[in-house]
Amino acid sequence: MGPFYFSRGILFFMEKHDVEFIEIRGARVHNLKNVDLNIPLRKLICFAGPSGSGKTSLAFHTLLTESKRRFVNSFPNSMKFFVERPAAVDVDQIFPVLPVFGLPQINPVVGSRSVVADVMRLTDSLQNLFFSFSRELCPTHSLELEIKPIAEQLKAQAPKNTEGVFYILLGPNEFQRVNGEDYLPPRSYSQKRKTVEAFTPEDELWEVLRFKWDNLTNLEKRWKELKLDQYHINFFIWGDQMKKPQLLKFHFEKVCPKCDFESIAANTVSAFSPYSALGACPSCNGYGANLIYDEKKIIDRDLTIQEGGLKLLNYGPFQDAYEELLKLLKKKKIPLDTPIKKLPKEFFSLLEEGQGSYPGYRDLKLYLESKKYKPSVRIYIRHMQREEPCLVCHSSRLNKNIHHYRVNLRGKDWGLEEVMGLTVEEAYPLFCQTRALATAHEKRIFGDICEKLKMAMDMGLNHLSLLRKAKTLSAGEYQRLLLIKYLSFKGTDSLFVLDEPSVGLARNELENLLQGLRLIIEQGNTVILIDHSEQIQKAADHLIIMGPGSGKKGGEIIYQGEPKSYFKNKEEVVWDKKRVNNKYPEFIEVTGPEIFGKSYSDFKLPINEMTWVTGASGTGKTSNIIRIMGNTLYKKVYGEWLEEDEFYAKSVKSPAKFDDVLVIASDLNRFTSRSTVGTITELASVIRKHFLKLPVAKSMNLKEGHFSSNSDLGMCARCEGRGSIVIEMQYLEDIVLECEDCKGLKIKPLYANISDGVMTVAEAYNLPLSQVLERITLTPKYRRVWEYLKILNLDYLSLDRALNSLSGGEKQRIFLLSKLLKNIQNSLVIFENISFGLSEKELKLLGHFLEDLVQLKNTIVVIDSSTCFQHLAGWKLLFDPKGTHLLPLPKN
Repeated sequence: MGPFYFSRGILFFMEKHDVEFIEIRGARVHNLKNVDLNIPLRKLICFAGPSGSGKTSLAFHTLLTESKRRFVNSFPNSMKFFVERPAAVDVDQIFPVLPVFGLPQINPVVGSRSVVADVMRLTDSLQNLFFSFSRELCPTHSLELEIKPIAEQLKAQAPKNTEGVFYILLGPNEFQRVNGEDYLPPRSYSQKRKTVEAFTPEDELWEVLRFKWDNLTNLEKRWKELKLDQYHINFFIWGDQMKKPQLLKFHFEKVCPKCDFESIAANTVSAFSPYSALGACPSCNGYGANLIYDEKKIIDRDLTIQEGGLKLLNYGPFQDAYEELLKLLKKKKIPLDTPIKKLPKEFFSLLEEGQGSYPGYRDLKLYLESKKYKPSVRIYIRHMQREEPCLVCHSSRLNKNIHHYRVNLRGKDWGLEEVMGLTVEEAYPLFCQTRALATAHEKRIFGDICEKLKMAMDMGLNHLSLLRKAKTLSAGEYQRLLLIKYLSFKGTDSLFVLDEPSVGLARNELENLLQGLRLIIEQGNTVILIDHSEQIQKAADHLIIMGPGSGKKGGEIIYQGEPKSYFKNKEEVVWDKKRVNNKYPEFIEVTGPEIFGKSYSDFKLPINEMTWVTGASGTGKTSNIIRIMGNTLYKKVYGEWLEEDEFYAKSVKSPAKFDDVLVIASDLNRFTSRSTVGTITELASVIRKHFLKLPVAKSMNLKEGHFSSNSDLGMCARCEGRGSIVIEMQYLEDIVLECEDCKGLKIKPLYANISDGVMTVAEAYNLPLSQVLERITLTPKYRRVWEYLKILNLDYLSLDRALNSLSGGEKQRIFLLSKLLKNIQNSLVIFENISFGLSEKELKLLGHFLEDLVQLKNTIVVIDSSTCFQHLAGWKLLFDPKGTHLLPLPKN
């Protein structure tokens, strides 16, 4: 039976390949205007159009969400109870419904355990390789561990007289365990007879083997044939010259031939997993790092005590301890207005150990540890700590008991902890060259590993260490790692929906991506991309353009068909003339940068100019610009680090003293479910203040909270400011109903219906900003925000629009606007992948916005792969494997 669809209460089934299209009828999610669409099956489909035109609403919020919902509904009730089910979407029909895989443009990882190898599913393959084919080697002598030969162990226990025939004996139960119940021995030993004679079932010991001391080789052979070393049982020896049987002590564990190092058994693949109690390093619990208090965070040695240099004592509950310390320092005549780094050694000893009523840093830390069950304390402690590589497992996360298990790769024995320490670029040739010499069984695992590493190389991820923390990856890097999992998919009749997979990829890397997607399609699958890259759009089999505008002006299909026809008639963007560069600019200069175990070339950036930073993946653009240069300059401004990454630079020099350092990246996973356009832009407060000035509001003695759905004063008590009521149905789908009290307004009707004569409070929150802000008197700050909204083409949004309902491009620009609420001048502003979700026309508008920032004496740095920035920026900084190159860009 093939895929199914559900339409108006009737369940239909389709036979495989009966249909050629996914039929969508009556899609009305967000701004979609009752869209009907046929999407070709087993093709590469690309959605394009202005940001906010409905691409994400159609591909993700309609097709992907509804497909997931119906998939979850196919689970048995016992499973549904534990699975979060998406809400039903507003669509009349989707046929057929395929198994779906979605890839949004975010990096959701916040934990410290997951690493690059985990995300690309390489860790599992490496664990299987070491469990199946590794050898135990002595850590000291690098010799393979082996069981001592039985002959040697027998010689060590030989009786004084070794003449005649000797017998290896077992008790009846042990004998039958080894040989089975149907086999009987030829001879047995009796305590009464004191000798071995013909077999009698009543005898205490039965014969297993007999041998002579001058022919132990034959004994060794027979011992292996019977596989007696598998049994941990009591063996006895008896000979004609012995008075009674002697218990033998055999050691069946593997040991080093040169020393007494014994085998540590790894009987399950979990022994090689950092996610298992067996395989995780007990020192760091499988994290690869330990948290320790960072002295730089608890003491700022450049400040005085009066200026707050003792940061740990700034914690509210420690105020009494701080006052006791001040009394103590006055008694000892230790100055409070001298930089801490210049104070005597006596002070630091006193600070740590304590004296009198002052407990000391050591006891204060112990107090904090005892209160870690409180979330607020855990957050405070984490803020004061930093990660330090685990010295026991060398950051491999693996128990040191399995470090001596080795696999021969290219003529050298490698441990799993050593392999995990490699980069993708280093690991790929190592495994591929070994694969050619592997056995048929080994080639299966080696082939899987090589395939994943090759995909990572093709995606421009060759620079990543397999142990790089997943939370430190950019959204683009994380998405490409997940793509490796999808590109290795083996199946048919499935649907893949990917959001902006081209972000951060160079032209040749995009070609590799398209080749991988073609392989998925050849298996009989359908791939849908939402992308603004012209290269991706031209390579698609079918192009769907949404528009014509954004928000309420969009939500329609304005073109559907082959890309060639569309690009024949496409209107080219005419770029404006660029501002003339300063002939003699000053430069920020960075020398000797090193991070993540790699060294990079020196580079420089012009001040008070816009610079476009580009280059292939893995050439160090983000690492150098944000994690080294931006981090260092941020420290000079604020006295603390922007990021905690360990790095080194010989020098970071800037002749300009910046007032602020801002980093605006494309990480869109930063909003709560209650975040709205009004809350993040602070324009909601403007609306509240506007209505508070009305006579009716003054007569009712209203406050701002009365007009807020997030305040107890104003939120509807029944729906808690959500506008809807969710009725949980346990084993059935939850039912979402409009709140009867507030009618979906979220605010108490008494306050929501207050009017200024033109619009009510509820209308002000739900009408487009272009209709609301023009009617309100704005302060200079919010007039600037309003102008930015128009420049960024966001004035069609409403203040009450939930951020999680926005497209990626809309989120990007809204977040950009939220960062620039204050008047930015003489600042360093770094943008990363800002073109995400934006068309060429929108990038042109963004260029005007960035140019305004340059005019305010700001230094703008844009890290992006979009070639549109060659028409916007004045300078280009190119990163490549050979070094960095700073070039002035020509005029348009």
